[in-house]
Amino acid sequence: MASYKELDANKVPRYLGIAFTGIGAIMLIVFIGMAIRMFAVTSSYEKINSTIYDITYTKNNDGESQKRVTVEYRLGGEMYQQVLPSTDSSMRVGQTVAIYVDPDDPKSIETVEFFVVMMAIFGGMGAVFGTIGIIFLIKCKDYRKQLIDGGRGEPVYATITYAGEANVEVNGRKAYHVKANWTDELGAEHELKSRLTFTDPNLYIAEGDEIQVYIDPKNYKHYHVCLEELEEKFVQEAGDEP
Repeated sequence: MASYKELDANKVPRYLGIAFTGIGAIMLIVFIGMAIRMFAVTSSYEKINSTIYDITYTKNNDGESQKRVTVEYRLGGEMYQQVLPSTDSSMRVGQTVAIYVDPDDPKSIETVEFFVVMMAIFGGMGAVFGTIGIIFLIKCKDYRKQLIDGGRGEPVYATITYAGEANVEVNGRKAYHVKANWTDELGAEHELKSRLTFTDPNLYIAEGDEIQVYIDPKNYKHYHVCLEELEEKFVQEAGDEP
């Protein structure tokens, strides 16, 4: 006898959608943070012109060459030399570069270009990841609807062999499920397990009863055990009690 557990065919795309959307949201938060920081710098730091004093090249741990640009500037009658937080390939010794200097700490400098580059990276990647995530979530349709409403499934009846606890808790709540046997047209038996439910199925069904199942005729591992109508009936009956 083949034994299957009711498949959530959307689980992988749903997880991917959540992951991509989450990454995109984090990157957009960083983008917003960089924008706020740039506004704070440009509004409270002193903008002055510096001169590129020296350019050196070093290698990182991956063996890639990194450009290190040192600028010289005067503030409050004193000369300072600091390394720019960002560089580009066009920079040359003697070139004038606009920088923003913290008046309370003259050795702390920033450039607008640094923020623009970082915002472009995080904003662009955040938009891309977020869009991909949203597309995944939109396309992630309810598998039950694909089988029933979409006409992909074939309705059959299976005989219930177990209705009770699933030996698992979800957020501290006891969960239940149903097992049923179904025999296909070739005489092969299949054991089907329903999704988890928080309503004890023994309240409305028993072993030996028949329950409707929608089977994907192209793949018997894709199916849906129809607990919805039984659950709704139980809720309705419970609401009618005095």
